Amino acid sequence: MKNFILLFFFIITTHLQAQLADCSSCDTITYTTKDIAKNSLYDLQLLRNEIFARHQYIFKDERLLEFFQEYLWYQPDYNNPAEVNLNAIENANITLFKTAEGRIKKKRQRLFSELNELKRVLKQKDTVTIGLFLDDGLSNEVNLIGTMNELGTIFSKIDLKNVNWYKDEALFKMSVDDGFSVNITYLRINGSEVILSTGDIKHSEIMEEPFKYGSGYYSESEYNSMWVFKFDGEKLRLVEHIIAG
Repeated sequence: MKNFILLFFFIITTHLQAQLADCSSCDTITYTTKDIAKNSLYDLQLLRNEIFARHQYIFKDERLLEFFQEYLWYQPDYNNPAEVNLNAIENANITLFKTAEGRIKKKRQRLFSELNELKRVLKQKDTVTIGLFLDDGLSNEVNLIGTMNELGTIFSKIDLKNVNWYKDEALFKMSVDDGFSVNITYLRINGSEVILSTGDIKHSEIMEEPFKYGSGYYSESEYNSMWVFKFDGEKLRLVEHIIAG
């Protein structure tokens, strides 16, 4: 009985964490939202294009073409390009993937709306509205003024209009070497986690011997401050502050 319960739990857990690995059956199986619940935007875009690739479609996008050329089943005839005719199941799956892609893109837009609002609140030193961005467990633990000052300084160095994505991560990082230390400030997004960080992490590149006479640099001056936020699809919340150094 115990083994049966464990097996049942495993099956249910696996289903809840559904992630479609490839589109080898996209012409015969009509998938649902549950089947792609864990697929990222990058995954979905590849799945959608794989449907065409399995019809030996020749992509105009050289990087997509290069990607599918890694698979033995992709053997297009460049002298006589195949005509792609999708069946009803394939068209339904394409619609499913596109819809899911749209939801993810909309969620990203919402995240940046929250980041812009947080930046506005910090710039205006709005000590009331900032509470909307604090997790309940942190509301009474953080030094509110100190938190707002440091986050405000971080945001002053980040261009939210120039945060770019690679696959499913986004980053904006600024490094400043003033001849003494190197300060790195960044915004990094990975899934539902958003990190805002700043710190003097190492000595200047001009210091050949940073711990000898001629330099006033000490490793004790190195530090890193990371503010960890979680985004639930609607709201951005500060959940943790990590200090090293």
